[in-house]
Amino acid sequence: MKRLSPGQRWVIGLGAFALVCLVVGLIAITVGIANGQAMCGSSEDDFFEACPRDTSGIVWGSVLGVVGLLHLGLTGLAGAFVWTSTPTIGPKPFRQPAPLPGSTHRVFSYGTLQQPLVQESLFGGHVPTTDDALPGWRLDWVAITDPEVVRTSGSDLHPILRRGAPGDVVEGSALTLGYEWQLRAVDDYEVADYRRIRVELTSGLSAWVYVAADAV
Repeated sequence: MKRLSPGQRWVIGLGAFALVCLVVGLIAITVGIANGQAMCGSSEDDFFEACPRDTSGIVWGSVLGVVGLLHLGLTGLAGAFVWTSTPTIGPKPFRQPAPLPGSTHRVFSYGTLQQPLVQESLFGGHVPTTDDALPGWRLDWVAITDPEVVRTSGSDLHPILRRGAPGDVVEGSALTLGYEWQLRAVDDYEVADYRRIRVELTSGLSAWVYVAADAV
């Protein structure tokens, strides 16, 4: 959700003040009219007459109403300018909690998951990343048709892994994910062309990796 700029917050505050002036003015006018129509007398002799009128509420209410209307009109004009010239501020950065011990997932990335913007989109920020490699696989390419994935990565052509010769090695990075929801976010990001499998990296670490679905 977008945050409002300071100028936009001022416009909302001034508009709220103008509305308060209008409401108070209407209340004052109502009280003044009621006082002006009040009757004084005694129920014992059944004699009533108009009380001395105090119509100051009508005067003050009218003044407040006029001030409120003028203030609301000026706020509207100023607000239209401020709102269009002052852009809204982006959402607050997502505060990523520290990984829980014993619950980390390691994902080997050889493509767009290494991009900072993709990590921010999926995880709300950058995740710990170390260089690593995967032996016995080779790189290929696949055309992506999912518009959300294309928008996030900035490309409709993504690398994909297929089984290779024993001497083949794919360079990449090992991402450390501290929560299950982060792994599910990657599952949702990878389209149906990919399947997640467990592999052993050159470093000896075990990790998840997304390979061609027809290679599994």
